This record gives sequence, structure tokens and C-alpha cells, in this order.
Amino acid sequence: MMRTLVNMNPTAEARTLEDMFERLFGTPTRPATTSATTLPLDIYEHDGKLVFTAAVPGIDPKDLDIQIENNVLTIKGETRHENETKEAKIYRREVSYGAFSRSVRLPDNLNQDAVDAEFKNGLVTISIPRIPEEKPKAFKVAVRAAEAQASTEA
Repeated sequence: MMRTLVNMNPTAEARTLEDMFERLFGTPTRPATTSATTLPLDIYEHDGKLVFTAAVPGIDPKDLDIQIENNVLTIKGETRHENETKEAKIYRREVSYGAFSRSVRLPDNLNQDAVDAEFKNGLVTISIPRIPEEKPKAFKVAVRAAEAQASTEA
């Protein structure tokens, strides 16, 4: 009978499961539905840059707080009611208001000194160039002929 050893890392397995549930259902403290408290975020790579696009409708670009600290990108802001009156008769309220925050761990191979953020039509796009990987250098090794040993050795 042959025994097979399986290496398991319970922490990594739990993290993978947690990531899967977060993608499907949101975090335990936040619903998966798109609202002001959950910031929808697209992440993709284009032209050697990692690009993050977040939907922030109703936000003034100067009210966005975008930071990178300890290799974590954080986008924060807040949407506010501007024209709510006590006399208003509200029939339905689907637009969410309040503070939002979204953090994403960044890979190590990004040039964080060259981050660019642009706001357009309710979307903020943050692009961070990747640091090009050093390609292995190939070089030719010269081969020398071995010298013949003297036959006078005794």
C-alpha cells in the first residue's frame, strides 16, 4: 500500500474560500449589491500597467481619497444627500448614500512612484506601471584548448 502525503495550508485555503465568497456574496459586513458602501471595481492589465477603475457617481474628484500604503491601494469617499427636505414625501429610495472604502493588495512588481489617477464621467481610473522584469542575459563563453602536458614528467 502506497501512502501519499498532501501538503495543506489551512490559512491559504481559508483565504481562497473567503475570496470566493466575497466575490459571490460581498463581505459579511457589506451586501454584494452595488451601493455607496460597496465600491464596484474593475481590475485589468493594459500596456504594461495594472489598471483599477471604480464607479464613483456623484463624487467630486477632490473628495476622493486615494492612497497606497504597505502595498495596499485604498479608495475612499462619501456620497451625501444634498436636497433632502423634511417636507418631501419619499416613495422609493434606491440610491445609497454614505462613506465607502475599498482596499486591494497590490503585487510587488509595480512602480508606485508613477501612479496616475484620472476622473471622468463618474469613474476614477488609477493606473500603475509594472516594473519590467530583468531578462536573463545570454553571453558566449569562450572555450580554450587544453595545453598538452609535457611528456618528460617522471
